[in-house]
Amino acid sequence: MHEVVQPVTSVPAFMEDNSRFSHMAVDVVQGRDMLVHIIYLATDYGTIKKVRAPLAPAASSCLLEEIELFPERRGQPIRSLQILHSQSVLFVGLQEHVAKVPLKRCPFYRTRR
Repeated sequence: MHEVVQPVTSVPAFMEDNSRFSHMAVDVVQGRDMLVHIIYLATDYGTIKKVRAPLAPAASSCLLEEIELFPERRGQPIRSLQILHSQSVLFVGLQEHVAKVPLKRCPFYRTRR
């Protein structure tokens, strides 16, 4: 359970300086022309990074969003991540409660007109 996950390719799908990831969940979504893997990574300081996996072996990943569940409780460790596809949500287990995060968070971001 506490072993390092080795990358399938010669480089990891996502790296970030000064960050450690404790849990991971992966969603596969239909893009315009292909299936895209979306990786949810729990950080050691209590946030979730939403990352698009590389589209090709030589390509790089893309950080889409960093989700801060409870800004007032920043630093609370995440104990589990689980995707429930039937409801399109990510369940995040914390020490004292469970948070439900929608996988599609477009309403949180408004388009400028």
